[in-house]
Amino acid sequence: MLSEIKNQKSKIKIGLALVALFVTCSFAFAAEPADAPKDLVLGYYYPWYYQGDWSRHGYDGTPVLGKYGTDDPKTVEQHIKWAKRAGLDAFVISWWGPEHLTEKHLREGYLNAPNVGDIKFAFIYECLGRLDEPDGKVDSQIDFANPAVLDRLVEDFTYLRDHFFSHPSYLKIGGRPVVSLYVTRTFRHFEHAHLDELQKRIGVKLFLIGDEPFFGDQKDPATARNGLRDGRPMFDAYTAYNMFEDGFVKEGESALSYQRREAMPIYKTWAEKTVFCPGVIPRYADFRGHKRLTGTPDEYVTMIREMKQLPLKPVGDGVRHIYFITSFNEWWEGTTIEPATEYGEAFLDATRRAFRE
Repeated sequence: MLSEIKNQKSKIKIGLALVALFVTCSFAFAAEPADAPKDLVLGYYYPWYYQGDWSRHGYDGTPVLGKYGTDDPKTVEQHIKWAKRAGLDAFVISWWGPEHLTEKHLREGYLNAPNVGDIKFAFIYECLGRLDEPDGKVDSQIDFANPAVLDRLVEDFTYLRDHFFSHPSYLKIGGRPVVSLYVTRTFRHFEHAHLDELQKRIGVKLFLIGDEPFFGDQKDPATARNGLRDGRPMFDAYTAYNMFEDGFVKEGESALSYQRREAMPIYKTWAEKTVFCPGVIPRYADFRGHKRLTGTPDEYVTMIREMKQLPLKPVGDGVRHIYFITSFNEWWEGTTIEPATEYGEAFLDATRRAFRE
């Protein structure tokens, strides 16, 4: 009889412990309100591929979709499905101007995909392609001392405002359209007044992400050309599109090794002083003869996990942190996570695992 009572007491204790555990877990899951700040995972997207025209540069890797054209809505439909599976919140689409192939394919392909509403999109504005020539000298430097540069910028952003910013799928933060600006470290004689004038003339408040961190003086926002100016950031946030620099790569090393040695110390400095949105490249292999960076899905997961440990400041307006993936389909530089015959969908699965675990 005594033994039975003890067993009953033990069962009651176990039951109470399980109830307590359930309540604790339930509270933990419910503790974060629905409107708590969220992370955004953004992947760079390139709509510049012609169907069948994939032989000019000897791309590294073979897309599962074959030699596709980004003017095909069905191709884009599959890209969006894959991006959603990987946990991407938005594509950041390369834009080279109203007359460029990227604009044509954006309209014919991307915007006609039946599932275009399933994911947000924003632009990476190709500054060198649009602003280098107007300053009077094509030299990979953009000189804002020439008023024609700001005029071109206003002209282009007026076009983007009129044709894309009001699209229901366009990515906004705090109601402001998000635009990433490629290699802002090439800007010269650039001042806060230029951005104030841009937004005044187009009548839209923007969320601008500068591509500023790099090597040399660009390692630190305090010494970067367009980092902190009198303690005030030039842009709403910062990122590094691609920290690859051929001279710093060791033959045969992995992207993980390179990120740890070269990129992470710079990332940490920018994260401590600015609203920084780090980016990750799973590997690197382009057609121009640069050194390669190898990469596996497991190493890529490790890169993301380490990147998420940076001392990042909150973005604000409902967004905690922003992470960039370079890239979804930049086959020219071999940084893709798009499914390929060589690795299947492994990088998609790795992306979701690393960001949504």
